[in-house]
Amino acid sequence: MRALVSFADRDPVPWANGAGQTTELVSLTESAQLTPGLRPWRLSIARLERVGPFSALPGMARTFLPNAEVALDIDGHVHSVPAFRPERFHGGQNVSLVDLVEPCFAVNLMVADDGMDPENTAGAMQMSIGQPVPADRLRFVLTLEDGAEYPRFQLLESETGEAVPDEISVAVLHIESVDTHI
Repeated sequence: MRALVSFADRDPVPWANGAGQTTELVSLTESAQLTPGLRPWRLSIARLERVGPFSALPGMARTFLPNAEVALDIDGHVHSVPAFRPERFHGGQNVSLVDLVEPCFAVNLMVADDGMDPENTAGAMQMSIGQPVPADRLRFVLTLEDGAEYPRFQLLESETGEAVPDEISVAVLHIESVDTHI
């Protein structure tokens, strides 16, 4: 696997609403170079240190993956989100972090959304944890913890047929196949 970018090598920037900080691993512009022809996407790591509102990002489908248990209020409904379980919502929804047991990090995958069908993810980058992803699909692997070979929050590019590291926890970013939605 080829290392693309590491959290430790990037500087944090303020959230769009100024209520926290995030470290961008892949920008919308960079995603167009990595995955030409796909919807633009952005990958970042947020520092969650206190409860409060999320930035509104209309036009973006979001996948949120905390590394500790949290609770989100999404449009008036509270969702308990266990550690390392992806929670999906749209950037135009009213979302707040309402319970935080301890400060933690959260991986955020944001994909430009056509606004047509929120369940239609064909041809878009997706994030999976602990689910098999066909080895013949384009994949990126994000380490979720430090390992002997890889630091925490390092984005790796997987070659076709290459095995995902199993000695550490990872999130797999992959392209949702168009044929699964026909």
